[in-house]
Amino acid sequence: MAEIQNALRPQLRNVSGARASIDGTRSIFGGFRQPIDVKVQGPDPARLKLIAAQVHEVLRDVPGMAEPTSSDLGDIPQLDVRVDRQQAWAAGLGVGSIAGTLQPLFSGTRATLWQDQQGYTHDVRVVYPESLRVSAEDVANIPVTGTAIDARTGLPAAIPLSQVAEVRAGVGPQQIERRQLERQISISSGVLPGAAVGDVADATLAALDSLVLPAGYRTVFTGDVQNLNETKGYVLEAIILAIVFIYLILASLFGSFVQPLAIMLSLPLSLLGVSLALWVTGGTLNVMSMIGIIMLMGLVTKNGILLIDFVNHARGEGKDRISAILAAGRIRLRPIIMTTVAMIFGMLPLALAIGEGAEQRAPMAHAVIGGLITSTLLTLFVVPAVYTLLDDLAVWSSRRRGAPAPVPGRTTPEAPVLADRRAGNPA
Repeated sequence: MAEIQNALRPQLRNVSGARASIDGTRSIFGGFRQPIDVKVQGPDPARLKLIAAQVHEVLRDVPGMAEPTSSDLGDIPQLDVRVDRQQAWAAGLGVGSIAGTLQPLFSGTRATLWQDQQGYTHDVRVVYPESLRVSAEDVANIPVTGTAIDARTGLPAAIPLSQVAEVRAGVGPQQIERRQLERQISISSGVLPGAAVGDVADATLAALDSLVLPAGYRTVFTGDVQNLNETKGYVLEAIILAIVFIYLILASLFGSFVQPLAIMLSLPLSLLGVSLALWVTGGTLNVMSMIGIIMLMGLVTKNGILLIDFVNHARGEGKDRISAILAAGRIRLRPIIMTTVAMIFGMLPLALAIGEGAEQRAPMAHAVIGGLITSTLLTLFVVPAVYTLLDDLAVWSSRRRGAPAPVPGRTTPEAPVLADRRAGNPA
């Protein structure tokens, strides 16, 4: 997709009289909206048009900006009808009645419905003949019916429009936009392939801040970038909640507040792989890569769970700590490698950006693959070492309190005695 855009842009610039804009791929927020969208707002339409043109010129010089387009570029011909209210009142006409007469003549009004032989119904619209409304003089001669009664016919009198209004040719905007009851002009743009949307957005904000606008006029930065920043905040909150819930679940599973710390050490180890993968592939930390990080939270902790759980069971059976760790690394290596390789190969089609719009979802696969590789390699060495340190810390803390050192996975001798007493058997 990026190669096609780069090949089309120089060719489209050579087309005289045309204003080309490449929308790119579908946005993750729906549709083909441009990621950069600036709203220029102000009270006076004429002055707003000049300020919007100034903003448009400034945005064209922003690095990474692709074909900024203004909603005010190019005017369309129109006929301005200026009603003389005093003459219209004398003739028994109001502005509403004049508008009500002209509107159906130009845009048409539905008179009835017609059904064809196939049973489909069609609107029958009555429109003023185009040959009688070509110039301003033709429109000025259109008769308008007022409330005054013609004494000769006894019907409402019809007078030419030129008698109560001035009709002249002019130009007008292609569309009129309002936001919070205020006129605005939209300037939107895409991002060149290879440029980060966040960097272009920061450069755009810096360029807008350098402009000195008159009082009452302002620029509002909207579009997908604003939605992206809000979504990033929500994703960060989801990552924090995921870490908290993972710790609570592990603490209840192992019955310890210390051992989950050794398992969760694989989380920062996976971030190292995420950074390396995004750097190698030229990706950025966007919403998709952050979703990949959330997926990594559960994928990388399972390696630590497999190791620590086996170590606890082995120590509960009477093995010393070093022998249990070595046995866990040897026996649990195969399931760890199998699950990791299965996830990596499952993410490869997404990482290769196969299919329409897949390049937007590719950073998620890059983050998952990079995080799995580094976390798997480092977890086999770092997690057992940290487990040993934390176990020594737990033993030292127990000795300071005068309590016996706990052995993970081993049932204390007091437990069966308490069970016999509750059952009514004497110790």
